[in-house]
Amino acid sequence: MSSDREYFNARALDWDNTVVHDESKVAYIVDLLKVNPSDRILDVGTGTGVLIPHLLKYLDNDGHITAVDVSEKMLEVAESKYSGKNITYRLGDVLEMPMDEKFDVIICFSVFPHFKEKKLKAIGTLSQLLKDGGKLCIAHAQSREAINNLHLKAGDVVKDDRLPKMDVLEKAFVDQGLIPEFVIDNEDYFIILGKKAK
Repeated sequence: MSSDREYFNARALDWDNTVVHDESKVAYIVDLLKVNPSDRILDVGTGTGVLIPHLLKYLDNDGHITAVDVSEKMLEVAESKYSGKNITYRLGDVLEMPMDEKFDVIICFSVFPHFKEKKLKAIGTLSQLLKDGGKLCIAHAQSREAINNLHLKAGDVVKDDRLPKMDVLEKAFVDQGLIPEFVIDNEDYFIILGKKAK
């Protein structure tokens, strides 16, 4: 992911001006997670912290967000906007870094294609980081076709970063002991939310 790191570092300072997310769609996705006030949340590929204000609305003093990204510049932008005892920022590849806790919610928003050839490994690794009854969500606020076309035109580093077909993800979830509870694959959203069996 080192080339991804360079790609996103180079774009971090201007990211929020060039990649504008529909806040109502982001809110809809976060609402699907049904976050509890004391939940421990892993925000994978947090970028400039798009999800963080939406997640914080649901948390009390016991809740916590661990925000991970491969780009230190993205994390710097996120931390400049949102900080506090409810948030820890961690630099690195979530598939390689040691985690000393389990999470109630793991969310991959607008990041899953960037796992490249490690997508199925990612589902396996992330499912192991869930508490029993915890939820894993892979979400985009656009269609699969739109995301794949966007990456195709966005430069050599990400041009092959594709979203798999939904049935591939559903099978991968089931194979890892995650029960798909919500699936939508249309012109507006690409979302799968699965719960780890207790």
